[in-house]
Parts: sequence; structure tokens; C-alpha cells
Amino acid sequence: MTLYLPEHRRTPGESEHTAWTRPAQPAVELTPVRERPAPVWPRGLVAAAGAAVVTTLIAVVAKAAGVDFGSSVGDVPLLAFPLLTVYCSLIGIIIAEVMIRVAAMPRSTFQITMIVLTGLSLVPDVLPFFEFDLAFVGVLCLTHVVAAAIVVPMIARRMEERRGLGLHVPTHRR
Repeated sequence: MTLYLPEHRRTPGESEHTAWTRPAQPAVELTPVRERPAPVWPRGLVAAAGAAVVTTLIAVVAKAAGVDFGSSVGDVPLLAFPLLTVYCSLIGIIIAEVMIRVAAMPRSTFQITMIVLTGLSLVPDVLPFFEFDLAFVGVLCLTHVVAAAIVVPMIARRMEERRGLGLHVPTHRR
């Protein structure tokens, strides 16, 4: 946007006729303001839906292959796979939105956080509390890793590397 000098600000000796013929001089040049990038939640919801479908397919194939979904507290239903995938993906979307507002390097911080949380999500599966079959433990671990491999990159692609809307990431001097 450009603001122009009003008529009473003409240079000395300038007539009304020459003021209109010369190009107007901008009083203030405003630089365009960069808009906030698109939110990550729409892409995150698409990723969550895709991950839910894929984890359900993995569970269906495993059940068809004869993997026992039983535990000490009962059988794990197939519906648990998409529900828990979407639930945990929504938690990841919320974490991403918070990282955008709080972290100095939101994308890197989000990716590291999600790697740690995915690793921590594997711990209950491998502990002997629920007495899962070893093949089912492998299926559970596979679904955790596959869901994270789908959701995390799709959300991270939408995030800026530096807070401040695209500032250049400084390189380290040697």
C-alpha cells in the first residue's frame, strides 16, 4: 500500500499544474505483512483418518493370519485400532498447534517430541502386564510406528522451521 502526499505538501515553487503532472511521491511505503501460515489441524485430521484406515487394515490382516488378540483382561476389538489411532493423532495435532505458538523451532521440536512419545507408547505393549501373545505385541508395535510414520510427517510439513513466520534459520559458524 502506498500513501501519497496531500496537496498542501507540495515543494516550494511548485504550481498546482506541475504538482498534478509529476508522479506522486509516496509518503510512507508499507511492506506487505506476511500472513500466518495455514493451521496444521486440517492436514492432521486427514493424516489421522489415513492412519486409522491403515492401522485397521494391519489389524485385520493380522487377525486373518491367526494372530491372537487376547490378553489377560479380554480380547482387543478391531474397533480399538482406529479409535485409539484417531485419539492419539488428535493429541499430536494439539501438541503441534502448541509448538507453533511456544517453541522457537516448532517443526524440529514437534518431530523430536513425537519420536519420543511414539517410543514411549511402545512400552506398555512390551511389558508383561496384559500378557499379550508375542505376535500381537509385534502387531501393536507395528501399528504404533506406522501411524506415527503417516501422521507426523504430514503435520510437520505444514509447520514453519522457525517461529516468526519463515525467518531464515541461521547456520552455525565454524
